[in-house]
Amino acid sequence: MKRSLKISFCGGGTGGHLFPALNIAQAASERWDCSFLFFGTQNGIEAQKVPEAGYEIVYLPITGIQRRFTLQNFAVPFKLWKSISISKKSLRAFKPDLVIGTGGYVMGPVLIAAHRLNIPIVLQEQNSYPGITSRKTAKTTDLIFTAYKEAARYLKAGKAKIIESGNPISHRRPAERGEIYKFFGMDESKAVILAFGGSQGAANINRALLKILTDRILPEGWQLLWQTGINEFERIQELVNQRQIQDVHPVPFIDRMTDAYSIAEFAVCRAGAMTLSELMAAGLPAVLVPYPYAAADHQYKNAQVLLDHQAALVIRDNQELEENLSRAVLHLTGSKDIVKQLAVNIAAMHKKDTMKIILDSIEDLLEQKKKAAEN
Repeated sequence: MKRSLKISFCGGGTGGHLFPALNIAQAASERWDCSFLFFGTQNGIEAQKVPEAGYEIVYLPITGIQRRFTLQNFAVPFKLWKSISISKKSLRAFKPDLVIGTGGYVMGPVLIAAHRLNIPIVLQEQNSYPGITSRKTAKTTDLIFTAYKEAARYLKAGKAKIIESGNPISHRRPAERGEIYKFFGMDESKAVILAFGGSQGAANINRALLKILTDRILPEGWQLLWQTGINEFERIQELVNQRQIQDVHPVPFIDRMTDAYSIAEFAVCRAGAMTLSELMAAGLPAVLVPYPYAAADHQYKNAQVLLDHQAALVIRDNQELEENLSRAVLHLTGSKDIVKQLAVNIAAMHKKDTMKIILDSIEDLLEQKKKAAEN
């Protein structure tokens, strides 16, 4: 008979914070008889994805602090107080066995409330440089799962609390290779470069790629699968057609990313933590272009870890992006040995037992809490 568990999740704003929670929830429901309660905001991606997954969600009025001076910042303390109050009321009603935080400012009031109610707290940190909410709440958590050992130095918690587990990504087997090429309308005889920048695209990467492809054709035997983002797709598709750019396949969004990874030789993308974990799992090397406005430049810090392991190339998103990206792409398309070595190195960084480590450790934590309560 499966163990019955109630788990609350808090984390969101972006897919990088939400999808780890959804992935853990899926794995937990396969091991235990679970019920879940999520916390989020109505402005984050969780407002769409959590109800789609069939889970209940409580919306909090919390907002982040703006880095520039704004009158909105004066309302943050009141919103925090109100969010803590709503969180306490919801947690008392739901009575979870534990609360799992996966990042973002929405996590703060929920973890504060959980600590005050003596509910076990687990933190899952995706980045090599933890976000401010993770750093502030680390001391009051019972367990912290990290993707990179570098994260531990920024978290004020005992070493026994911190487990380097890797990021909890969704695992799906790719389709048959020929079917994938057919699905994307691509030539199976040509090697694939995969470029993407999230559901909204990455405007600077798109701009650089378009200029590169206009000025020079792709090397012979290569083709580009290009996720442009929904907002820029029509414009880019029209320009590709007008300029008769060959072997380029723009798409607004790729739902079958596992399939896209499986046919690509290398990727051109941002350096979000979950993206990097997916690349590691796929053994897919990349030219990383970290988002320059990420908090505390954490995407560059993520990319630096891969660079140190000689598992990726890293380019700054600045005025020299077009030139440097063109050079990097030509470098990789011209050297199969380099691509192969990068692939070996990035695959070696993948932690295969991430979800088992997380669920086993949670089970151990709950057993310890149960025994402590009985004594």
